[in-house]
Parts: sequence; C-alpha cells; structure tokens
Amino acid sequence: MGQLITVEELPRYAPGELKLDSQEVGKADFRLRVFRYAPSDIWVPPSENYLIVVYRDGRTAMNRRVTGAWKQDHVGRGVTTLLTRAEASNWRWSHDIEVSHFYISPNLMAKTASEAFDRDAESIELHDLLRIEDPVLTWISDRMVQEVTDGGPGGRLCYDALALQASVHLLRRYASVEFKTPCSQGRFRPAHARLIEEYIEQNISRNITLEELANICNCTSVQFARKFHMHYGMRPHAYVLNQKVERACQYLRRDRLALKEIALLSGFSDQSHLNRIFRRHMNITPAEYRRQVALS
Repeated sequence: MGQLITVEELPRYAPGELKLDSQEVGKADFRLRVFRYAPSDIWVPPSENYLIVVYRDGRTAMNRRVTGAWKQDHVGRGVTTLLTRAEASNWRWSHDIEVSHFYISPNLMAKTASEAFDRDAESIELHDLLRIEDPVLTWISDRMVQEVTDGGPGGRLCYDALALQASVHLLRRYASVEFKTPCSQGRFRPAHARLIEEYIEQNISRNITLEELANICNCTSVQFARKFHMHYGMRPHAYVLNQKVERACQYLRRDRLALKEIALLSGFSDQSHLNRIFRRHMNITPAEYRRQVALS
C-alpha cells in the first residue's frame, strides 16, 4: 500500500472552493469541510480517513470508480456517497455541486465500534456506495454546518455529539467490522501493561481518569476496568492509590519535604487526604513512617 494522503492534501487532487471548515470548532478526528465544485474529472489517491460526501446543492450525473468498473448515478440534495479509507478513486461529474465532506479517522471509528459493540475492533470497512438517501446523515450535516457557522455556547459539545451520532449510524448501517480475538484470560498484552504502568508513574501527581487509561489500549472504560482487574487483581482506582502511597513513601525516605508538599507531589488533594489513605494502607501515619525510617 502506498502512502495515504491527509485531509490537507485532498484539495490538491480535488480542487474546489472551500466554504467552511470545522477545524476550529470540532474534534480533529471527525472533521467537516464544505466545498463548491465546478464540473471535474479527478483521481484521488488512497486517504488515511474514511470519506463521507453529503450533497448540499446542485444536481449532476456522478461517475465513480474505486475498484473494478465505473458506477454511475445522479446525485443532489439529500444524497450521500461513502468511500472507505485506503482506496484510490476516480470521480467525474458535469454540473456545479456543493457538498459536505466528513473525514473520519480510523482511530475514532475503531474506538466507537468498540464502545458500540463492547468488543475490540480489528478492522472497519465502509461499504462502497455511490448513492444512498439517508435523512439522518443529511440532518447531521446541516446541523454541523450550522454549529460551525453560528458558533455559540456549547458549540464544541454539540459538534462532538453529532460526530458520535454520525459514527454510530455509519457503523450500524454501512460498515463491515472485524473484531479482535480476546486475549488469553482477558489479560493485557505485555506492551500495553508496560504503557499503562509508565503512564500512571509519570502522571501520579494528578488525578488520572479511567478514560485516559482506557485510551492507551483503545478500548472502552468498561472493557478496560474488566481487563485491568483480571491482569492486576484489583480495580484501577485501587492500583493508582497504591502507587500514590508508594510515591509518598519514596519522598518520606529520601527527602525532608513538608508533608503537605509530599501530599501534592504524590497526587493527594491535601495532607489530610494523604494521612487518611496512608494510614489505611500502611497502618501508620506518614510522620510515624518517616520516624521509623530515620531510626532504621
């Protein structure tokens, strides 16, 4: 497979008038752009993203070839075209058109599929469809364009919610998903376990969320918590607390820092929080632990 082109490189092969871009509003892995195109005959290299074309204005005969023979149909307002990622394509049309492009990253699609089906997605292929009439995708396109154009409070949240809705809809109706074979006994692969432990160690001084840890393995929070318990014999929260206590012990053994400083450096909200958790794990207070270490 040759090099895959990016969203930014697409206009080099499909030149048109860019009328709108969601880059400043929405998430990067689900990007919306609106183009006005004159009649064209183009070849587009394989793209790193899935491409959904929602026709907004104008009508034309559309000829497209992905693999095999050319396909032809008429497109216009209310029509959508789907193109999976990593496939070169030829496009030919004879009248002016305005379209919305959805560029969806493979990482977002895999994560959404894993959450929707509660199984880790191995690969996702969108069906090769030149023409579908899908009011849901047309409505989402119009709402996204309105959010990007008008802005306003909560615009980013609304855009991201629409992106999630579109991704789930596409997976349910227009995609073939292959799932990964579950790992032996539900444990993490060694590389994933190492990444998780390193991430916790490097971020121990702040509040680490379950979603952050799940993103390391590209799985849902529920899947991650289940697999974590299988691998480590405890919940993620308990493991992180153990690591915070161990970090506090390291500071108490080697530094003369104030206990309130050690509490913050070890990821506790304050000295009282440190005292309470430390006593629960070690059966003594941090001050008592420091005195015992000094006497040994």
